[in-house]
Amino acid sequence: MTTPRRHEADVIVVGAGISGLIAARTLLGAGLTPLILEADERVGGRILTEEVMPGLPVELGAQWIGDTHHRMFALAAELGVQTYPQYDEGESSYDLVGSGVMRGNAFQAKFESELGELERVFRLLDELASEVSPEAPWLAPRAAEWDAITAGAWYDAQGLSPVARTLLEICTVGILAVPTVEASFLHLLFTIQTCGVTAELFAESEGGAQTTRFVGGTGEIPKRLAALVSDHIVLNTPVQLIEHTADSVTVHCRGGLIASARRVIVAISPTLAGRIMYDPPLPGVRDQLTQRVPNASAMKAFFIYDEPFWRADGLNGQLISDVGPARMSNDTCLPGDDHGVILLFLEGEQARTYGRMPQEDRRAAMTAELVRHFGDRAARPEFYVDGEWSDRQWTRGCYNANMGPLVWTAYGHALSTPIGAIHWASTDTATFWSAYMEGAVEAGERAAHAVIDELAK
Repeated sequence: MTTPRRHEADVIVVGAGISGLIAARTLLGAGLTPLILEADERVGGRILTEEVMPGLPVELGAQWIGDTHHRMFALAAELGVQTYPQYDEGESSYDLVGSGVMRGNAFQAKFESELGELERVFRLLDELASEVSPEAPWLAPRAAEWDAITAGAWYDAQGLSPVARTLLEICTVGILAVPTVEASFLHLLFTIQTCGVTAELFAESEGGAQTTRFVGGTGEIPKRLAALVSDHIVLNTPVQLIEHTADSVTVHCRGGLIASARRVIVAISPTLAGRIMYDPPLPGVRDQLTQRVPNASAMKAFFIYDEPFWRADGLNGQLISDVGPARMSNDTCLPGDDHGVILLFLEGEQARTYGRMPQEDRRAAMTAELVRHFGDRAARPEFYVDGEWSDRQWTRGCYNANMGPLVWTAYGHALSTPIGAIHWASTDTATFWSAYMEGAVEAGERAAHAVIDELAK
């Protein structure tokens, strides 16, 4: 992957995440010549697999697919990447609203009515989300009303008990990675609708969004995709300026590379796309949009032990808590490996707060939390690693971009609408499983097919 000073292609793709790689492969399959310009030294975008110990990869970025992620299952099969189910045997551990640490069965028995409240809200969310079109959420009959309030304000108005309201917050922040008071209620309904129903989105195991993992790590997907288009990728090449007309583009990059093409697909998150200069400037509505869809805040922390000791105690490695840095955890052990691996999630305010701490302080706080839930052996990991996505220069946040109040109705139509020769693609623009890898594939395919159709004319 050399860096020529000048390059010509049929289509330039900005970004070598899943969307960009899928778009480039689709273009190549249609007989067009793509050129992928990636700012980072690696491909994958918000996917990052690192081998922290010999033979033990961990997922600092995207990790799971769900049962209805049909594009990702097909892609993995095509690329020869095998999958395996997420471990989910045993009880979860809860500590909510002063309940103290309780195992799942005991927690469910004590808070049966509160969990019933939660189920009632989920069914209402499904009903309301069915009125929202993923292609045009701003056209929903009650779009103006729903977009004027936050998801948190709507939750607060449901008369929930403290336990039900806390669980609802934890579930939602686990998806959006921002506090619910920062996301529009219309955006929450859009997110639910793009994923089917709340059972698909919020479920912890069967039927949810986190049921399946990839052998060798999620990073195998972009790595193998990149191998298919390796002659068309240039790394370490941040795009700074896109000059564009109705039927051509010239892209200027840091380091002196200049590339010309008939179209460009900008396959990075909207907020990063807004940091590129455009000549002529983009319409104000597009620029105003990118000022209003910040990337979320998320951190993953892995504790690696000599064995998954919690399983012997009948636990599945999942904690759900409002006490401590992490709100949730997962058993992320690898099949065929003896190590025990627990992944802690810090999302939204927890990622922002603990991400600013020295790592040793952050680790100590999470260790104490694990000890409360899983016992003293949790204090003695063999290895620890974490990573906060807001600190990564070419991502600046994870998992996705979120619409705050009044953004969908005022600016949403500009999210994926092409501007002349410029097309947009990232999981944030998807209409099916937006914010997930499944959505990234859909967005890359959509943008590529739009370009193919234009150039065929």
